[in-house]
Amino acid sequence: MLGFSALPLVAQHTLTFDRNALRGGDQLVKQQVEYKDPGSTGKGLIWDFTFLQPINEQYTLDYSMVNDSDSTRVSGLEHRTHYYYRQTKDSLLATGFENATTLMQYLTPEYRMHYPFAYGDTLYSPFEGRGEYCHQLQLHVKGYTRTSVDAVGELLLPNSEKVKQAVRVHTLRYYTQAGKDSVRMTHDTYSWYAAGIRYPVFESIKTTLSKIPPSFGEGAGGEADTTVFTTSFYYPPELQTSQVETAPLDSATTAKEWTVGDVFTEARLAPNPVTDNLYITYRLTRAAKVWFTVTTNLGTPVCQTTPQNLPEGPNQNTINMSPLIPGTYPLYVHVDDKVMRMTVVKQ
Repeated sequence: MLGFSALPLVAQHTLTFDRNALRGGDQLVKQQVEYKDPGSTGKGLIWDFTFLQPINEQYTLDYSMVNDSDSTRVSGLEHRTHYYYRQTKDSLLATGFENATTLMQYLTPEYRMHYPFAYGDTLYSPFEGRGEYCHQLQLHVKGYTRTSVDAVGELLLPNSEKVKQAVRVHTLRYYTQAGKDSVRMTHDTYSWYAAGIRYPVFESIKTTLSKIPPSFGEGAGGEADTTVFTTSFYYPPELQTSQVETAPLDSATTAKEWTVGDVFTEARLAPNPVTDNLYITYRLTRAAKVWFTVTTNLGTPVCQTTPQNLPEGPNQNTINMSPLIPGTYPLYVHVDDKVMRMTVVKQ
């Protein structure tokens, strides 16, 4: 009979800098296994990854400091490629990569993670980079990254361990790469985290060639897209150099965390459904930087207001929705470094 051991957990697992930031000197041993479909979004899910065919059991990922005098710059080495990051107490940004043939530097870095990061949180980040292939061919990449904590559930791992409340982070990268040829790529990474474990315990990755951009709507290019790569990785928790956090989550610190709803109050969208201008009225409980982004259901921005430093009290913004086709659109409310989602209907 198959048995499961439970990993240490807290009631609601939140990714934080102290517990989940990249650390120079850490080495992960990943086991490449057959691709496992990530499944749906939501709460109360069960992912059974118990029986998966191994492909490569000794796949390593090494993190190191790029510069000993700059603690914010970290490099990750895997597959003979160095991936470069910059991280602070509240964010993780990808700044480029290089290997024996290719060098890429992001002029606009990718915003990969925000701390703290919990279920329902979403980040959107445009990025752009330039580089070269074999010191001859000039490369240009431009796109966006959307990262969200989109699911919570029970995770059954290949070594008979059970994570009763794992959180899943979905990172979607859509970009166009121009060199000798121009290609559109969509790169989906699903990462499962358990409390007390610094790095993911499982990942599923899929890369597709996109002939129709995601901005045309979910499923709009299904037959035109071509899947070029799929795989999954299992990170044995006992082999992670940061297996268990010694310091428990400080409930007093958690209680001080604020949400968008604490600052952005009395919100009203009018009219909704909307034909032309959407008027957003609200009250701020303190001064804050505020802006709004309307996206497709796949996260592609279709209109965005300019970030403004607004005073405490009543405020209003207007978004011109007239160019958009009828449908339902996510409306993201940005308040300082936090995001909340609302919904607007265009008729």
